[in-house]
Amino acid sequence: MTKKRILAYTVVIILLLATIFIAMATGSIKASPSEIFSLIIGHKNANALAILDLRFPRIIIAILVGGAFSVSGLLLQTTLKNPLIDPSLIGVSGGASLMLYLGLFISSSAVIYKSFLAIIGGIIGYLIIYLLSKNIKNNITIILIGIAISSFFTGILTAINYVQNSNPSMNRASLGMKSWQDVNLLLIWVPIMLIISIILAKACNIFFLDDEVVNSLGVNISLLRAIISLVAVILASVATSIVGVVAFLSLIAPHIAKIIVGKNHFYSIPFCALVGSFIFLAFDTIGRTIVSPIEIPADILMLIVGGPFFLFLIKRGVAYE
Repeated sequence: MTKKRILAYTVVIILLLATIFIAMATGSIKASPSEIFSLIIGHKNANALAILDLRFPRIIIAILVGGAFSVSGLLLQTTLKNPLIDPSLIGVSGGASLMLYLGLFISSSAVIYKSFLAIIGGIIGYLIIYLLSKNIKNNITIILIGIAISSFFTGILTAINYVQNSNPSMNRASLGMKSWQDVNLLLIWVPIMLIISIILAKACNIFFLDDEVVNSLGVNISLLRAIISLVAVILASVATSIVGVVAFLSLIAPHIAKIIVGKNHFYSIPFCALVGSFIFLAFDTIGRTIVSPIEIPADILMLIVGGPFFLFLIKRGVAYE
């Protein structure tokens, strides 16, 4: 690993740790550095217990979800060979969210299986975009198809909410009501899928070559694409099942990773996970504290930042790809 990459990893880890500390200390419950240190070494007081029960799950979820969305975006950009891919833009997150809601609408006991429902919905969304764009080479056209699919899923979900007199904001990516149960669900899937992603790094690098060249080397590129895409869909779907649809995080983090540490997936996958965790936790913390006691959901802040960033990538032509 080069000195530049070591420095990049060091900086992002320090930023993440600093953000965790700030997230622990700020909010309706204030905590001094000494109280946080006491919590870390196992000495609990009233504030420490409140942070442990209320704020720790939120912080852990933000870290896991941020990493999951970001690596999912990187893997999908790789397998579909489209630098503008984002699970929220191509219907993966929308399909996961819709299937989850339909399952809960049919039976409230389906909450036990919500991660599986979300994964099924995500797979359906991915298959639709893959089949419709299979022979299309224009990246922008593929994105437009994905936006249409995502809008279709969102429209159905909004209509169901309207008929049921549900609050449309229920699908906002707010982490305010999350608990250790949500943390446990993420821990079942996310760490395993992230480890598998790193194991598949060498396979991901194969996609830098043309499909015909890879097939001529005796590698089944279609099977490889299906396996890596499945990992990406699971990551995005499970994250969606906990916090809802988050736009642009899966687009921003992979590009930051590739710009800083390069396209080699051995380095870009773990770095992308760290960057995504830092970004999502930072935005959640900002949204929670900037106009306290009013809370701005993290996905709204992501839209504010992500829209201009998306235009920047299109204008720039993502030349490093």
